Amino acid sequence: MNGICALCKKLAKLKDSHFMPKAVYRSICKGFPEHGQNIVLVNGFDKTAAYTDKQAKKHLLCETCELKFSNNGEDKVIPLMARPNGFKLATKIKKFKFFSHVKDEEWYLPPSDEVAVNFMYFAISIAWRLSATDWSAFGIPESEGSIREESMSDFSDFLLGNTYRPENTYLAVYVDNQIVDTPSMGFPTVKNHDGYQHIVFSIPGIKLSLLAGKNPRAGIRETFAISANNVYFVSRSLKTHPDYFFMVNFLKNESVAKGRLLKELGKNV
Repeated sequence: MNGICALCKKLAKLKDSHFMPKAVYRSICKGFPEHGQNIVLVNGFDKTAAYTDKQAKKHLLCETCELKFSNNGEDKVIPLMARPNGFKLATKIKKFKFFSHVKDEEWYLPPSDEVAVNFMYFAISIAWRLSATDWSAFGIPESEGSIREESMSDFSDFLLGNTYRPENTYLAVYVDNQIVDTPSMGFPTVKNHDGYQHIVFSIPGIKLSLLAGKNPRAGIRETFAISANNVYFVSRSLKTHPDYFFMVNFLKNESVAKGRLLKELGKNV
């Protein structure tokens, strides 16, 4: 269909753009066959959990901008996520320059500026998609405009290639150091703070944590000052991360199973 590209603002034939990369869905479905035919969508908005093969996508980008997202981010990051035959990033991170040890986390500097920019591009492309349009039809409420205009302007310039790195943006890439036996993908969530926003999402084995805004809380700028590109890689167990316990508690105590999932749970009780 023809329309205005949400990124470059030009009239063009729009591609049917995926919110989360199609390759992630494909990897979970084909790479983990014991899970792939039974993907469960957990919806925090209506507190439900159900089997689904529905992928969040809509006509959003022109072909040129879609290719930018692929070439500059997805094609570099997706091959490194956890798969049944290995987890490349978990192996590669051991050769990165060690920076610090904080409790159960080991922090590393990116091995090159190119790697840092690729991960930053990928993270921002997902965050930008969240805020650029309405995804409520896919159970993601209040997504459009959820990221502040100032950050979205910086994100757009960076994604278009007008700047080498976005202003006032910091990225921590958490890499699971345990066996990834249950693949998961998490849509972005945005937490608002005075002076900045915290945007988090995940793909199998990797959690990406973006901080964006002119006035981050005390310590953030200082922490990232040693990294020339505002990017760190962090090796830790994601199953001991507070977000994981929150998800498990939600599934056990708050979510309501629907459809085939409800029937199967009923048989197993």
